[in-house]
Amino acid sequence: MSKPRIIAGTAKGQYLDTPAKGTRPSPVRLREALFSMLEFEQRSSFLDLFSGSGAIGLEASSRGWQVTCIDLSFAAVKILKANTKRLNLDATIIKNDALKFIKNNSQDYKIVFAAPPYPLDLVDIFQQILDSEIASSDGFYIFQYPSKLAMPLSYTPYKIKKYGFNTLAFYKK
Repeated sequence: MSKPRIIAGTAKGQYLDTPAKGTRPSPVRLREALFSMLEFEQRSSFLDLFSGSGAIGLEASSRGWQVTCIDLSFAAVKILKANTKRLNLDATIIKNDALKFIKNNSQDYKIVFAAPPYPLDLVDIFQQILDSEIASSDGFYIFQYPSKLAMPLSYTPYKIKKYGFNTLAFYKK
């Protein structure tokens, strides 16, 4: 697998180092589409849960968002911190379980993005994230999941976009 690179912003064109295993960087087409949809949003706080390689969170940082990346993997956090430093990006990297973080955090975020590892129970995880109300009053949630998976949540997405094997679902608070 080739290394993901930052698409735009201050680190445009720079490659991201990734852990040897255990991460699934979001495809470039999906990232381009996601950030095109966010282009006119006021740059403020962006929470990247299950950050993994950091392809989403560090892209957001490169584009001017105040980013917090959360991942439980020591290897992922180590590489996220190294990429942040090497690319001169301003992002807070926290080693923590994403669901514990949202339950114990008092800050809210304009954008809450989550792309958990696909073997996990994504419906339960996404429902817990929505129920946490960690998004600000004008914020929203964006979930990435396999296109073949049904997502029966208690909230209705206002937008669903499919990109090959991946889908993005957008939920307003």
